[in-house]
Amino acid sequence: MKTDKYKLLAALVRSFFESFSSGIIDNSHIEKSEDRNSAQTVKKLMLEHYEHIAPVFFDTLFFPLAAMNFEYADIERVVREAQQRGDDMMALVKTACASDAMYEAMVAEYKRNFSNLLAGRYATTADHLISYTHGDGADAEGIDTDRAIELTVRVVMYAYARGLRRGTEGRKSVRQASLFRLLLDAMNVLLLDEAVQFEDDDELAAMFLKVCLNEHNFTVMTSEMDRTFDELVRKEGITQ
Repeated sequence: MKTDKYKLLAALVRSFFESFSSGIIDNSHIEKSEDRNSAQTVKKLMLEHYEHIAPVFFDTLFFPLAAMNFEYADIERVVREAQQRGDDMMALVKTACASDAMYEAMVAEYKRNFSNLLAGRYATTADHLISYTHGDGADAEGIDTDRAIELTVRVVMYAYARGLRRGTEGRKSVRQASLFRLLLDAMNVLLLDEAVQFEDDDELAAMFLKVCLNEHNFTVMTSEMDRTFDELVRKEGITQ
């Protein structure tokens, strides 16, 4: 099964901004959910961390963008050649995108999501699925859906963890409710073409099955969650 690369690209960029900002908010020690997610809070915290966003975006997205367009075995060579040329951060990202069209789509998604955050809001899932940058057919070849799920989970979890660490105390423990919400949203925009409606009595596993579509995708997602969390414990000092 294949997933459209532009759909994946849009899911990755959206997931980065939502997850990174959620990590920052979770480390803000604002307890009331209505205050934590208010437009005023989102704007204030994003402005406070404005200068961190681009470097963390690069650190978090370079590998997933490269893995969309290159075989894993070729990524090291691509990085080595870019370093030999003396490429800066944006040139490396452009190389990872592999085509001008894909790079322009990435820039458009970056600007759209960043502008939303600076305005203190998040686009709804439905709005995202309508508004994200679609391809023109030049990059019609899709990416294996298992890999798309793995890359999206990785971006959600790394971006969230790095948001947590941006605070003055560098919170290390994840807020599981936040992480599950982010992953539900990410799977929704990656695997479906409309926003999923949940029932009040839906349990968490049933909610994930709805956005994952089937048991196989659910298993791929949960396996990558476990693998990435182990990485975060080792590399980012994250705890449950």
